[in-house]
Amino acid sequence: MNPNRLISVLVLFLLTSCGGSGSNLGSGNIEQSIEQGSRILGMDVKNIALVDYATAYGQATALGVREVSVSLDWSLFEPTTVGTYTDPNGILPALNAFYPTQTGDVTLVLRPLDTPGPRFPADLAGLTFDNLSVINAFRDFLTHLHSQLPTLNASGKLKWIHVGNEIDATLGSNATQWLQWQTFFNAAKTHIETLWGVDVVVSSVVQFGALTNDSVRPLYLNFLPALDSAALTYYPLNGDFTVKPSSVVAADFDFMASTIISKPILLQECGYPSGTLNASSESQQADFVTAVFDAWDTHRDRINLIDFAWQYDVDEATVDQWVIDFGMSGQANEDKFRSYLQTLGLSNNDSTEKLALQRLKDELQARSWGQ
Repeated sequence: MNPNRLISVLVLFLLTSCGGSGSNLGSGNIEQSIEQGSRILGMDVKNIALVDYATAYGQATALGVREVSVSLDWSLFEPTTVGTYTDPNGILPALNAFYPTQTGDVTLVLRPLDTPGPRFPADLAGLTFDNLSVINAFRDFLTHLHSQLPTLNASGKLKWIHVGNEIDATLGSNATQWLQWQTFFNAAKTHIETLWGVDVVVSSVVQFGALTNDSVRPLYLNFLPALDSAALTYYPLNGDFTVKPSSVVAADFDFMASTIISKPILLQECGYPSGTLNASSESQQADFVTAVFDAWDTHRDRINLIDFAWQYDVDEATVDQWVIDFGMSGQANEDKFRSYLQTLGLSNNDSTEKLALQRLKDELQARSWGQ
């Protein structure tokens, strides 16, 4: 594929879904930091107007990033009629061409269910996840997806496949819906292993709040044995999208490790906005980076991967669409939600660095990351 075409295609789809002061954190623990070991650093790589995707990817891997994620909505490729596939933007050929030649490995986050709700073909709208029509249609979609990625499949760089993103946002405390999802997931996982082999790590992604909610936690823990890993998103936010202090990170990581005792933990999204509307700042965001690395040192044997969200702040038009997608238009905290999404980047949308990116570099250097 023409490199310019590839870059323009990557612009369209590499989005994830959608959390102190404490200047005493700073980089004060760097002298006691523990080396990288087997830990994997991931990042939600972003292209912006001044930096194309291939360049942004190179910047990330130069830091030591060795995992990037690609999120794909089921309904994007099968929008209306079951069995009729489409890819008008050439997303799958772009994936197949770009990643096999790169340094890092790839996570596919497949989204039959995303934070705002199901992403079904129109033919299946309203059906439950355990309906055989839904299960069979998604199995056929997986077969189609596999057939479109022969070079990526053969490269061995596709290491993780997550089925569903922040599924707890929809399943909530409804035990019936969790059982329906598990039936769907089990069928999908079996077919993924048939197509890609058993070495690919297959999971579903939940929010950290699924662990802290007493009504949801038992349902997730009942589901956990079906998963190869516990994949979480972590944004320490209050209910109004203001930030919690980065001092909560240590206790939160302790809670993760003590609650999930039977599976390796992946933080598939880990981020903290810098926006003033979120009661945050660049300094607080940088302190969050330090707090994450310090807590990761403590739990390095349990937490295999952390994927920072995200590399660059996204543009206003993208945030406008996400506000609509998440049903936040006109809501009381729309302005804070918008700021949260727009200021998660480690660098600004104009390509200038925030304090958080330099802090990330400092923390990696202190741990001899990539050396």
